[in-house]
Amino acid sequence: MSPPCQPYTRIGLQHGSQDPRSKSFLHLLKVLDTMQHPPSYILVENVKGFETSDSRDMLVDQLQKSNYTFQEFLLTPSKAIGIPNSRLRYYLLAKLKPLPFAYTTTASDDSILDFIPYLSKHTHYCEKQVDALVNYLDPNADQEEYAVPDKVLLKNGYVFDIVTPSSLHSCCFTKGYYHYAQGTGSILQMNEAVNAQAIFEKVQTIDEKDTSLRLELLHSLKLRYFTPREVANLMGFPANFQFPPTATRKQQYRTLGNSINVKLVSHLMHYLIMQPSCIDQ
Repeated sequence: MSPPCQPYTRIGLQHGSQDPRSKSFLHLLKVLDTMQHPPSYILVENVKGFETSDSRDMLVDQLQKSNYTFQEFLLTPSKAIGIPNSRLRYYLLAKLKPLPFAYTTTASDDSILDFIPYLSKHTHYCEKQVDALVNYLDPNADQEEYAVPDKVLLKNGYVFDIVTPSSLHSCCFTKGYYHYAQGTGSILQMNEAVNAQAIFEKVQTIDEKDTSLRLELLHSLKLRYFTPREVANLMGFPANFQFPPTATRKQQYRTLGNSINVKLVSHLMHYLIMQPSCIDQ
């Protein structure tokens, strides 16, 4: 389950269960209470902030009432699975008793894990061994097609989160990427031989009316947007994933911004169905 995130997001009003958009989720909780054959496994995903909401409390209460055991997580791909992207999300896994979890928490019942238990035993999933962005880039991406427009460079370039192919991180991509400049995802600097901070500092010393010289400096960075394919790569989508031919670029970015990290969730699903005897294998 992935309830609407707007009632819980940090930039929203955070009305929780009082927000009309949470009604569908609350309805599912009522349905769970009446099911003769409830599901053996449940996975819930939402934004960070859900864990402190009254909706979370209602979810946990209903799960306990319906004879489930559960574990909660706050996970981001960079730390959990080594993908260089920040997308911190809340997850809850639940199992119908007597099904056991492969990993038993030793802290209080309210503890929230920041790792996937069975992956923590594998050294290649380590925060210190995050992949470089270059491994997720499309070598055939058109620089001109995805270049940041001059108007946006001059007006909003100072608020960009700029990364390079060798960077080990990128910001969370939202549905506003490619449309809004700040807080919607990282911008890629293809020319790693140039220092972006030095360029922007130099641009500030140039008269605003001299746009040609300012743009000449900014163009030296070769700033571009991540392509939808590259964002999909960072979201863990398989290489054969494709959008329908009718999907516009804006629709592709919006869909990805509203999506989940597929690879991270697949690991959670694998852990959810694991037996205790498998955790050390």
